[in-house]
Amino acid sequence: MKNVKGLDIACNRGSEVDYSIYHCSILEKAGCICGCLAASGILAWLIYRSVWGMVLSVPMYFFFRREYERQRKRQRKKRLLQEFKDGIQAVSASLLAGYSMENAWREAEKELKELRGEDSMMYREVVQINAAVRMNRPLERVLQEFADRSGCEEIESFAEVFSFAKRSGGDFAGMIQVTVRKLAERIEVEKEIATILAGKRLEGRIMDLMPLLILAYLNISSEDFLAPLYGNAFGGIVMSGALGAYVAAIKWSEHILNIKV
Repeated sequence: MKNVKGLDIACNRGSEVDYSIYHCSILEKAGCICGCLAASGILAWLIYRSVWGMVLSVPMYFFFRREYERQRKRQRKKRLLQEFKDGIQAVSASLLAGYSMENAWREAEKELKELRGEDSMMYREVVQINAAVRMNRPLERVLQEFADRSGCEEIESFAEVFSFAKRSGGDFAGMIQVTVRKLAERIEVEKEIATILAGKRLEGRIMDLMPLLILAYLNISSEDFLAPLYGNAFGGIVMSGALGAYVAAIKWSEHILNIKV
């Protein structure tokens, strides 16, 4: 976990972060390359029984890297949303204690530092927000810019409502309490769904491996049975089609299990 956080911090430090984009570090790219070489080597033996099958490592790398970056981006947004809930909860508590809106965000900075640490994403964002406010930038505009970069619908909705309440003089404390409650409910629902789907995901991973394990078993125990599928153009076409159908089935199963709240 510390290594994962370190990679995120290295990518995000020193500038405003666009959370809709994730760039792999050098170590992550190296890991993708090693994984793709190993996977393409296995497929080259199982599917084509030829070293030329290693050319699969090139498209496999770009595909695997894109999927890895997409997964890491989802994880980062999920963590940002949890930290955002803690941040606005601290803001709400300060408002109820009688602080002004600007001072409430300064108090939230202290709370986040104690709760999440200086390396947390939301702490760094609140530090930037408070620095911008001290430069006489409107708080609602700074929050809107953060919301645009976050890529989270909840944060974007909060920034819009906050901007409207700022102009019309709405009940900030009540608005933030409602937002915190809705975020907490959403996060709880996501946890329940993840718990329910955990077993199905494990079953899906096992089913993903079964065709390769069966093919490996046949290659070892009944090599002559599969011999007509190797070393000729027709066999290569058939095995390539089977590989394409296999990849499509994996993608479809992941799509089914990717439930959004």
